[in-house]
Amino acid sequence: MPSEEGEEIERESVTSELITEAGKRIVKIKLSTGKTSAGKLFGKRGRGGRPDFFRIVFGAVANGLRSSLGSEEGEAKFNELRNKSEFRKSLSQVFKDIRDWFFNEAIKQYNIGKGDVFAILTELDLDLETGELKWVREGSQVIYWVRSDKIRAVESCGKIEEEYRKLKEDYDKLREENIRLKEQNTALSKELANVKARISELMKLLGNQE
Repeated sequence: MPSEEGEEIERESVTSELITEAGKRIVKIKLSTGKTSAGKLFGKRGRGGRPDFFRIVFGAVANGLRSSLGSEEGEAKFNELRNKSEFRKSLSQVFKDIRDWFFNEAIKQYNIGKGDVFAILTELDLDLETGELKWVREGSQVIYWVRSDKIRAVESCGKIEEEYRKLKEDYDKLREENIRLKEQNTALSKELANVKARISELMKLLGNQE
């Protein structure tokens, strides 16, 4: 991964675009949560305070509006939309959807454990009239930083796999040699039996001549 791209993913970032879709003015927001953890982003059970997710999304919406509409108009629009019930309700739904996606899919895919860090890259659509926020599932991914102990575990698995491969190659060679020797032994046994039979016949002929 290029260093500039890596730095962009590691810190919170937002890009936005104003489009018209089905007669509606939509601000398409692309954001990176920055390098974070599950506990910080989605909140801990019990004490732990408000999840960082809401601060990140609020900032993304505000910056997206300023970028798309201009500083003053964007700020005014943000102050208007943030108080609408459609915005608050849809924000909670977006949080639930992304959280469920992360814990049901991403954690299993990347084997993310306690203390691991990652960044979520995702997309949101904001309706400028209603304030409704929608999550774009297909525009989302997780960038995961592998811990050093997991890297060592992976390297260890790689060494074990390599040793297994070599041992299997040796086993296959010995197995082929064993089959060859068995076939050779069978052939020699038949040849020996034929020689013995011939010797027995010759001894009988000699005995008859006497």
